[in-house]
Amino acid sequence: MRSFDYGPAAGRLLALSGSSDVVDGHLVLLAVRLGEDILTGDADDLTRLGAPLGPAAPKIHNWP
Repeated sequence: MRSFDYGPAAGRLLALSGSSDVVDGHLVLLAVRLGEDILTGDADDLTRLGAPLGPAAPKIHNWP
C-alpha cells in the first residue's frame, strides 16, 4: 500500500498541466516514484498531467 503524500508536488503538477484532479496528480507522481506505467480508461487526462514531467513521465496505456 502506498500513501498519497505528494500534496505540494501534486499541486504544482496540476498547476503546470491545467488540471484539477488531485487523485490523478498523485497517481502520476506515484507512478514516477515507483517507475511504473499506468493502465487507465482516462489516458488523455493522465497524459496531459505527465507532459510537464518530460521524459520522466510514466507511460500511459489506454484500457479498451
